[in-house]
Amino acid sequence: MNTANDTGKVQGKRRGCLGRVAVGLLVFLIIALAAGAIYQAVASASDLKRYPPPGELYDVGDYRLHLYCTGEGSPTVVLDAGAASSELSWYLVQKEVAGFTRVCAYDRAGFGWSDPASGPLLPAQVAEDLHKLLTAADVPGPYILVGHSAGGFYIRAYAGQHPSEVVGMVLVDAVHEGEEAAYPAQYVRMRNSARAMMPLCSITSPIGFVRALRLSDFSGVAVPAEVREAYLSTVYRNAFCPAMVNEMEAVSTFLSQPDIPRSLGDLPLTVLSAGAAYDRASEAEVAAMGGPEVVAQTAQIHDEFQEKLAGLSSQGKLIVATESGHIIPVDQPDVVIDAIREMVEQLRGT
Repeated sequence: MNTANDTGKVQGKRRGCLGRVAVGLLVFLIIALAAGAIYQAVASASDLKRYPPPGELYDVGDYRLHLYCTGEGSPTVVLDAGAASSELSWYLVQKEVAGFTRVCAYDRAGFGWSDPASGPLLPAQVAEDLHKLLTAADVPGPYILVGHSAGGFYIRAYAGQHPSEVVGMVLVDAVHEGEEAAYPAQYVRMRNSARAMMPLCSITSPIGFVRALRLSDFSGVAVPAEVREAYLSTVYRNAFCPAMVNEMEAVSTFLSQPDIPRSLGDLPLTVLSAGAAYDRASEAEVAAMGGPEVVAQTAQIHDEFQEKLAGLSSQGKLIVATESGHIIPVDQPDVVIDAIREMVEQLRGT
């Protein structure tokens, strides 16, 4: 009786079986990844046919940016969206502002219909992109710059680089450079944990995983319902997730080295602050932020820094959108429209 030989044969059969299973799983994975990539490519092409860019794409050097202008008159209003958002976030605002002056919204690199950049772009670089875009599209100044959230960094950078072109500014619940460092540690940890998950989006998006499970459905907070599907068609593009990761990295780098914001002198400035930024948080969200006391402290810090933004200009004024969360252009677009209208009339002397 040769027990050793029998045992060796059994082990060999097991290894062979496991090897076939491993090969089978590998083949299945390759087929699944290929199918996912094909699904993503076909669906993206279909989306582009259903929802073509409403504006035009212009070459700014290494890529093209999408610009959508409507209305007539001067000064021209230029709208800059919040982080990881597109010109569609201004949909309700733009269609009304176009009734009394020219207004242009654009997509930063990688968002909306714009081509992606090769890496993170700091505010100064984003501002220079915008300047090249407006020049390429032959949109002359003077400009009233309107920036939401992180868009406030970009338009203030633009005003610093091209002050003669800017005659007014509206900051819509914009971020102050010193704000992040002032927030409670629990709140910052919660935000950092959420940001740490973003790179997964870049890995799974090209194989259709994000699209199939609608994991990037930010439409409920970022854009009006009327343009929800058009917005999602841009969110599920392969360029979106890397652009979002790059922007978060650039903003984090910028905020990790806070500086005193540049004075805006006597530039007409209106700061619109969200009066209900944290009022709508669920119990789970409040718990994740560190509890009611931390939320109340965070809200107070937010309000204090909005006042500091208004103090950047001797003509600065603060308006609180009492019924709005952070996304004021969607929650209370009339507040934004009225602020822009008032500034246009002031500059026209009417």
